[in-house]
Amino acid sequence: MKKTHWLRNTLIVLIICGLTGTVLAAILFNGENNRTYAVASIQFAFEGSAEGKAPNGYPFDLSGLTTDEVLDKALEASGLAGTYTAEQLRENLTVTGVYPEKIAEQMTKYVSLLDANADNAAAVTDYHPTQFSVTLYNDFDKGISSGKLSELLRNILTAYRAYFAKTYAASLDQANPITNLPEYDYAQQMEAISESVSQQIRYAEEMKELAKDFRMNGKGFGDIVTRYQNLQSDINRLNATITMNAVSKDRTRLQKRYEMEIRELQIQLDSLTEELKQIEAQVNSYDKDGIIYVSANGSLSRVGSSATQTYDKLVETRKKVSDKIAETNAKITLYQARLDDMTGAAAKMKEAGEDEDASAVEQLNRKELEELRKSVEEKISALTTKKDAIVSDFAAMLDAYSAQEINERTVSTTAVKYKTPSLISGEFIVKALKTAGPICAVGFMVCMSLLIRSRRKEEKQA
Repeated sequence: MKKTHWLRNTLIVLIICGLTGTVLAAILFNGENNRTYAVASIQFAFEGSAEGKAPNGYPFDLSGLTTDEVLDKALEASGLAGTYTAEQLRENLTVTGVYPEKIAEQMTKYVSLLDANADNAAAVTDYHPTQFSVTLYNDFDKGISSGKLSELLRNILTAYRAYFAKTYAASLDQANPITNLPEYDYAQQMEAISESVSQQIRYAEEMKELAKDFRMNGKGFGDIVTRYQNLQSDINRLNATITMNAVSKDRTRLQKRYEMEIRELQIQLDSLTEELKQIEAQVNSYDKDGIIYVSANGSLSRVGSSATQTYDKLVETRKKVSDKIAETNAKITLYQARLDDMTGAAAKMKEAGEDEDASAVEQLNRKELEELRKSVEEKISALTTKKDAIVSDFAAMLDAYSAQEINERTVSTTAVKYKTPSLISGEFIVKALKTAGPICAVGFMVCMSLLIRSRRKEEKQA
């Protein structure tokens, strides 16, 4: 009878505790700022995504998800273009990176300044998530249906995937930087072509390193680099012909341009030289000792500082300025050599005119010059055609690589889930268990302690 009595009382206490905890959980649940929202995840699985690098080799983030371009397209696809604005959605849209539990613990872990191993700790802040949770709250319209809110978020993710493919895909602008190239002098045309080719070579070399194993029709980005290098050799040879023979549409104008370029480059050189002197002074007077000692608990502890990094940064800057000075000097030398070739050719023509019939020499020089100009124009046209062919193949290869790296498999989204606060929802059940559980545990422990005391009292009386 006593056992039945204690069991009954314990069950009653547990029921009362459970009811009390449930009522308290309901009060807390309703009092909290519970919001209705739709949520989904977007996952990146292309090569380099774990390093935070897009297929074009540059860093990427999800800031584009909140741009007017993406949000306006999502509203239009949902049939809500005139109902809501991009600004309303942006204020109620959140993006959160999903971090593994161990990484999250390391990122929030306290590290003492006096820890000797602090300098050798891994930089967990360099971790880049590949999965992001995207949440759209209904605060912009409490009356929006669950279907419309979910559809709107789904269309936002679809629009962002198209935005991502356009923004972060490896691509090449096939348009020529100068559309009216034949209107310029030959030397300027060659400079424009050479600079364009140099930029595209650098890009092709980057892609060669980024996508070493990529092949399209048996060829990779390394083959594009080789073709560009061969083209650069042809450009250099034609440049030498133009320079040595001072071929120009207007020799006087070209001569003045070279003189102006030399003056401007000399001003830049003077400025860079002065900057280098100041950096040299800072480097020579900088104290590279990056060790400081902190007194703690009656003893000195060794702590690393950032002095070495600062010194290395100064040295790096000095190298960059020195390289810039060397580049400027090379340009001055080049323009001076071209100027000397022009003035030397003019002097030879003048000297020849004194010994022979001036009109005959002038006529002969003009004929040779016209033939040389025609030859140069044909070669420039051939170079341009060859360059355009390489550009076309390079662009096609980049498009194929981007299609391989950015698709529904490598940039994927999960199904949209709709969540709203409710006393019959899973969130409330979890809340009730967390609230009522400890109360029931306390009630059970009280009952057990009273039972133990009762048993001991009975034993003493016996």
